Amino acid sequence: MKNIIQRIINIIKENFPNGVRADFIDANKIFRLYAANYHEEISRAKIIEIICKNGVENGGRYYFISASKVEEIQKLFAGILEKNSIAYYSEIYEKHSDFFARLQIFSIDVLKDFLLKLNDGNFYFEEFCATHESTRLETELEKIFALTEKTVNLETLQKNFPYVPTRKILEIISNTKKYLPIEGGYIPISKLQFDTKEIDAAKKMLMKITDENNYATFDNCDLSSNFALNPEVSEKNLRDVIFDKFFSVEFDKRGNRIFKKGYKNNSDYFMPDLRKFVAARQELSTDELFNFAKSLGVSKGSIHLPLRAANELMIRVEKNFFVKDALINFDIERIDAALNPFVQGKIIPLRAVTSFTGFPAVGAYTWNLFLLESFLRRFSKKYSFMAAGANVNNSNVGAIFPKSMNFKDYLELQVAAVIQEKIPLEKSAVENFLISQGYRNKKNDKIINGIISEISRRQEKI
Repeated sequence: MKNIIQRIINIIKENFPNGVRADFIDANKIFRLYAANYHEEISRAKIIEIICKNGVENGGRYYFISASKVEEIQKLFAGILEKNSIAYYSEIYEKHSDFFARLQIFSIDVLKDFLLKLNDGNFYFEEFCATHESTRLETELEKIFALTEKTVNLETLQKNFPYVPTRKILEIISNTKKYLPIEGGYIPISKLQFDTKEIDAAKKMLMKITDENNYATFDNCDLSSNFALNPEVSEKNLRDVIFDKFFSVEFDKRGNRIFKKGYKNNSDYFMPDLRKFVAARQELSTDELFNFAKSLGVSKGSIHLPLRAANELMIRVEKNFFVKDALINFDIERIDAALNPFVQGKIIPLRAVTSFTGFPAVGAYTWNLFLLESFLRRFSKKYSFMAAGANVNNSNVGAIFPKSMNFKDYLELQVAAVIQEKIPLEKSAVENFLISQGYRNKKNDKIINGIISEISRRQEKI
């Protein structure tokens, strides 16, 4: 059987330089060649099986590289690796495209799959090859930096590694935990100099200020000696390095502000600054709002805080834009009247308002669910609005209900909505109802189970 496999492979190598398909047509060609050469027959199904098991598949074809081609490829790679510690297949294929075209290797994937099967003493990995198993680009770059006094530029690195893509080099030297960009190149952080006495004094100052004011900034401490020791590094980059290396155990940094470790990112602290910023604006985009919040140190997980401040003091006329109250004059009675046919004395999702035909004009602005939400939050005399949080995206999640109804929180409102619509107390049914109708925008097992438990508890009391 081994002889048959090798015979089939030899036939393919000699007669199918552009690859062979594992189908009846090519299998039939091989069948005829085999019968003519060896005066015996082999099933076409077996031929297809041999193709699939032994060839390198790419683009629907299987490739078998002849012994002469193998020898040429090995010679090329031996020459490359003799002068280079590491070489990426993409660069080899590009720099020697004519060579591979002559060998009728038209795909880098075919070349790579072939190399991974070689056993010639070199090491072939997923993206690159090397003469030593432990070779990695990161350690090879470190060797270059170690041989220079301080700075190495990208051009020097490219010259030392002609078979490494520039993007791969940049991925490593752009790691600000190990390297810093400076004028004329990059410098390893390991080669920076530090005045530890000055840094200790700065740390004590940060401790004192954060105890008194909850937060501090780098403006509160002196790092001038460290700046003088590393004149080629920007002050911002050096501050970041000093923070990570010396301060990060005791402190967190959020935007420009430094907090003692464990300090809670709570609304009681951030809301006064957010409200002050919002109150000073006539118009406000969400980008401006979020950028200011970020500068305060508000985390991504608390994005609802700046939106909460904007909702309290401005009107959201569309997804990404707020305006001052004075720019819109709501006809409250007519708007409430336009809502009557939708609400009908019940709890309804915000999305249930599907038309604004009966709503009075609002100046230069156009009615939409964001504008309606703002009206309901602060202006309506007949109706209230509740949601799990601020609507960050286009989901328009939340509920409208008459002011005569009172709910201590949004969980209680969802309980009332499920009861009102007589939804079966099965997890999937309750979950599908709340999400599809627009009371919620994502699954939360804890909340859904809590809603079902509360309804069950109420039913038991009846």
